[in-house]
Amino acid sequence: MMKNLRYIVFILMFALIVSGAIALMSSQASTEDSLSSKEPTAYIEANTINASFKMGGRITELLVDEGDTVKKGQVIARLESKELENKVAQAEAAVDLAEGKIAEASGAKKAATAKEAQGNEAVTVAQQSIESQIDQAEAAVKAAKANVQALDTKINSAKELYTIAKTNYDRMVQLQKEGAVAQIQVDEAKSKMEQAKAEYLGAVEQEKAASAQVEEAKASLQNAIANRGKVNVSKKDVEVANASLTQAEGAVQSAKGGKSQAEAALEEAKTYLGYTELVAPADGVIATKSIQIGELVNTGFPIFTIETTDTRYAKFYFDEKQVLDLERGDRATVELIASNQKVIGKIQTISPAGDFAVKKANQSLGETDIRSFAVKVEFPDLPSRIPTGMTVKWVGKGELK
Repeated sequence: MMKNLRYIVFILMFALIVSGAIALMSSQASTEDSLSSKEPTAYIEANTINASFKMGGRITELLVDEGDTVKKGQVIARLESKELENKVAQAEAAVDLAEGKIAEASGAKKAATAKEAQGNEAVTVAQQSIESQIDQAEAAVKAAKANVQALDTKINSAKELYTIAKTNYDRMVQLQKEGAVAQIQVDEAKSKMEQAKAEYLGAVEQEKAASAQVEEAKASLQNAIANRGKVNVSKKDVEVANASLTQAEGAVQSAKGGKSQAEAALEEAKTYLGYTELVAPADGVIATKSIQIGELVNTGFPIFTIETTDTRYAKFYFDEKQVLDLERGDRATVELIASNQKVIGKIQTISPAGDFAVKKANQSLGETDIRSFAVKVEFPDLPSRIPTGMTVKWVGKGELK
């Protein structure tokens, strides 16, 4: 009897163990299905940048406040800058002074160069050119006089022809009155007379112009002769001019060196003055302000935190089975929890390695961990009215309707 009872107990215990194992396996499968089917959630994030000065100082202006929209390069705060402004003014004055010295030295160099050129030119003219100029001027006078003489001859000839033509015309007029010649002959004689008169008067005008040329040639000759007395520059004068030129060139180089130093000092002063202005490093919205006007700040202290208006994103975590269906570049649809609004995004990155475990293994059953993978979804067209930090739920891959 006792032996049968032990068999019955053993059978019951075995049945309980088998049924427990079956139940555990069923529960595990159910848990895995639940993990695979559960829609992950995330929240909308944005990149933030700290805006800080490159130098320390006292805050004099805060030009924006929390919530304000800023553009890249926009001045958003200033430090006290009077001392640096004075340094800039001093440096600018030093540059102006250096430029004045350069101008003075350049003027001296120009004068020395001109003096040297004048000396060399005078010596050269005295040795080579003056007599040639005089010869050319004398030849011009002779040619002009010869031209006048030729025109005088032309005038006499033209005057004689005119006199003959006029006498012939007067005779034709008289004969026409007597009826001896026709009117056409009178007109022809008149035309010849007028042509002869025009040639005569033209020759007279040419003679006047030629006479003027004679006077001009004579004046040129007188100037050429006068140049003989102006060329008195000696070689010693040229040597003195050369020495002055060398000295002036040295002064110019020295002044240019001084200007370069002054410009470097000015550039440095302007650079430090520029550090007193804080500019927005990117387009965005002022998220936090951590200082007040009048406070002293150190180099690199974050004055503002700017939430950039670059593409915002959400980071979802999928288990090993779910992530296999996703690829970088896929379009995805998510839903705003607060409004049930659908938003289209694009998968930008998928973590190359697993993150935390969404299910720990039961070692007694020979299981393994089920790990999660981060999937970053960007929203390039997310409306600005949707604030950063709102919760979104994964709907599915692609643009769902």
